[in-house]
Order: sequence, then structure tokens, then C-alpha cells
Amino acid sequence: MLKGSELIHRRLITRDAGEQVGKVHDLVVDQKGSQVLGVLVDESLFGGAHIVRWPAILSVGDDTLVIDSKTSVVKASEVPEMKDVFDRGNVLEGVEVRTTEGLDLGKIEAFYFDEKSGRILGYELSGGAGRKRRAHSFLPTPASFEAGKDVAFVSPEVVDTVQDLETALKQS
Repeated sequence: MLKGSELIHRRLITRDAGEQVGKVHDLVVDQKGSQVLGVLVDESLFGGAHIVRWPAILSVGDDTLVIDSKTSVVKASEVPEMKDVFDRGNVLEGVEVRTTEGLDLGKIEAFYFDEKSGRILGYELSGGAGRKRRAHSFLPTPASFEAGKDVAFVSPEVVDTVQDLETALKQS
């Protein structure tokens, strides 16, 4: 399990030529908050928003992501699911998570995901209200996650799945 922010600034290296083609600027997550779609490449080499789809990433190293070739870097506007995310302008970090009944579970500080599949395993939350309030907690990825610009809504049953962050990370 990797913390999403740990990939920022890692080098993107091609397997075919051993060439650095950029660095990870950010990660792109689907609207359901369940899958990393790809990484946003810094704009210095390509100009404009370019991405590498998650399936094109061959391996994730301590400071490098290995991709097949330079052709794995494509314009974000050419990938429909990426274009939709960019058009909506959603950013997960700092977004409040609330149940559909209005209970504040906290703000998203980070997300954790499986490096092989890109599947999001859960969210680090800070603050929040209710009986399970902690400085930092872990919310396993809920089945229902409706990401909006300022608030992500989850079903009320999710409250019972919130865990202490340290405990959740040790169990993974």
C-alpha cells in the first residue's frame, strides 16, 4: 500500500530507452474515488497537460516509475476518462467527507492505493465529528463515494468502518 503523495516528483523512466521523460506532478483519480487513472506529468518537456495511464506503468520504484516508452505519455485531453476529471476540476486533498445525512467525517489529507492495480484502498482523514473522532483516521474506500468540488458524500454505514490511522496502516 502506497500513500499517493509519495509518488509526487518521482522520475518517469522509459524501459525501452532508459530515458527520463519527466516527473510525476500529481495523480489522477476517478470520480468514484476508487481508482488511480494515471499520473500527471510535469509540463516542462511536453507543454500542456500530459498523463501516463496507470496500466502503462510497468513498475513503481523508490524514486522512479518505469513506463514502456515515450509513447506512454499522452495528452490528457485525448483520454476521455481523464478529460472528464480535468473538466470537473476535482481535487481530493482538502475535500470534506460527509455522510449523506450530513455527519462530518473529516477532510481528506491523503489516499492510499495498491501500486500494482491502482485501486484506492482508503483515505487519511483529519478532524471530523462524531463518536469515532480522531486527529487522523483511516476510511477504507467505501462502495459509494460521490466526489464533489468541496464535499465527498458517503453512505451513513461508512461511519462504522472508520479506523485509527496507525492501526489501519499496520494491518496492511
